[in-house]
Amino acid sequence: MRRKISARIFTMYWVFTLAMVLCCVMCYKIFFPFYYDWVKDKQIREAYMDIQDLDLANLLEDDYSAFAEYEEANLSFTIADENLNPVYTTRDNQRYLVYKNIEMKKELFSRTPDVIERDSKLKETTKLRGIITQNQVDYYIVIKDTLQKVGAAKTSENFTVLAAVLTFLLGSLLIWKFANDFSKPMERLAAAADKIAAGDFEMRAAKEEKYEETCRLSESINSMAGRLAQSKEQIEESRRQQLRQNMQQERAEKMRKDFMAKISHEIKTPLAVISSQSEMLENVEGERRQYYLASIQEEVEKISGMVSNLLDVSYMEHHMEGMLQKTLDMKEVMEYILLKYDGLVKKKHLHMETFLEEGCLVYGDREYIEQAVNNYMMNAIEYMEMGGNLRVTLKKQKKDIRVGVYNSGRQILPEDMERIWSGFYTTKQKDSNAFSHVGLGLYIVQNVVTMQNGKCGAQNMPDGVEFWFTLPRTI
Repeated sequence: MRRKISARIFTMYWVFTLAMVLCCVMCYKIFFPFYYDWVKDKQIREAYMDIQDLDLANLLEDDYSAFAEYEEANLSFTIADENLNPVYTTRDNQRYLVYKNIEMKKELFSRTPDVIERDSKLKETTKLRGIITQNQVDYYIVIKDTLQKVGAAKTSENFTVLAAVLTFLLGSLLIWKFANDFSKPMERLAAAADKIAAGDFEMRAAKEEKYEETCRLSESINSMAGRLAQSKEQIEESRRQQLRQNMQQERAEKMRKDFMAKISHEIKTPLAVISSQSEMLENVEGERRQYYLASIQEEVEKISGMVSNLLDVSYMEHHMEGMLQKTLDMKEVMEYILLKYDGLVKKKHLHMETFLEEGCLVYGDREYIEQAVNNYMMNAIEYMEMGGNLRVTLKKQKKDIRVGVYNSGRQILPEDMERIWSGFYTTKQKDSNAFSHVGLGLYIVQNVVTMQNGKCGAQNMPDGVEFWFTLPRTI
């Protein structure tokens, strides 16, 4: 069974605390004696230095207070002059102490004394024997530690054990509190992660800044939720694009069927002419026969042109399903196309103006977009008189870019405005100056633009016609 993080951390720190206590006890056993000797050595040296500053021939009340402070630190003093007369002793039996500590060991005294450490069962552990000269009188000084090393260590051991127990209990309480504080943000992060796992990608974990690990974890969870939300949006967008492509394919299929129906209708007329002319050939000769043969040849060429255009459209529609789309700078595309028409413009002495805006980026197939612009340009130049006006524009709109090709001259009748986009449509108006359309140019433009999620159209201007199409902007 898995344990909660708080229980696991509590156990870990419990073991850690116990190990630290044991480590402290071991360190005490090893290093405490050395530390104790160092402390006593320092105290004895300081006391000896202070005694040198006293007037040993005439001790004052403050001097006795100084001795008392050192005696509270477990030091004892025996001081006698050169005649072994007691000057100061820690205990009352002065003569005995002078005899025991000075007279019996007079040869051990030095004017440059050092602290002597002894490992024995006596009641001293460290001591110092020195000689101080004041006013031409020598004074013998003995300073001892009154505690046994064993007794001092025992006292410290008892204190250490008690301190270790208290430390263990206090540490356990603090560790429990730490584990509880740590588990709460983890539980909040786990709840947020559960909601994200359930599909709520808008959920965000509260930023837990108390600990570095929980802070990083909350940032990672939020980052993951953001990426999942982005991926979900991309999947939805892909689904919408697939839906649009399916609709576009359905429209293309419908247009293909309509186109085939129109082709069938258009071919009936030249076939009927050929049939009737063939029957007439049996009964005529001479120039009349040549006329019928020429008529038949003309109708055959019409059928051949229709079939050729049909093959071109079929090829184009087949390959449009696998367009190679990428981000395009339409200004660069338009400049490239316009260079190709410089010769035709000059040949017809046309006045051409261009207005191309910067930053018009689209996502599409360059080959087919160029074909759409080329069809507009060829139609415009074809239906213009010598010296006419030609204007090409490229501009950004709210959500798309707009390409426009304007030419002065003939306009389109209102009833023909929608029909001109159909394949092989020919206007029935008899005015030679009116716009007429035969072929597949605009039909191809409509297919190219529609397959790339754009729109196309035409509008009459006061002195001409403008054909336009739009494509969605990438930014």
